[in-house]
Amino acid sequence: MDTMPWNFVLLGSIPEAILIVCLGLHLQGKKIPLSRIIIVGVLQGIASYFIRKYMNFGIHMVYQAITLVVITMVVLKVNLRVSFFASLLGLVINALVETPYSLAALKITGWSIGEVMSRSWLRILYFTPKLIILLGILLLCKHYEFTLEEEITSFHKSAR
Repeated sequence: MDTMPWNFVLLGSIPEAILIVCLGLHLQGKKIPLSRIIIVGVLQGIASYFIRKYMNFGIHMVYQAITLVVITMVVLKVNLRVSFFASLLGLVINALVETPYSLAALKITGWSIGEVMSRSWLRILYFTPKLIILLGILLLCKHYEFTLEEEITSFHKSAR
């Protein structure tokens, strides 16, 4: 179990949720106002705080993914399929960025993950570059108008 400090919820968890949802929706070609996505991020950040506080490590990720899908669906008024794929795409990209970044950052800094997680401002400092990388990916996708909309549409048609 992990009690996230509130400064990390505000500066880490909420921006991460916003970026995950933005990436997932953009890759599906969905245009949702940022103000509504921010609401999703805030609610998911609060949910993450309580999930991580009361759930064991590992299983907390399942609950966080479920709450992200439900919050996205309810707040953005999208169907389950859009919400699920937005969450899945965003979470996969997040994991693909976070894993190599974390390994490299720990190696370069010499910090242990326990040290990072136990010091709130170090935690923010440690995870901020990952958020910047996610933002860069999102901006590149938007700039080059890259989506997976056609692939997702053809997948849904072939699944019928």
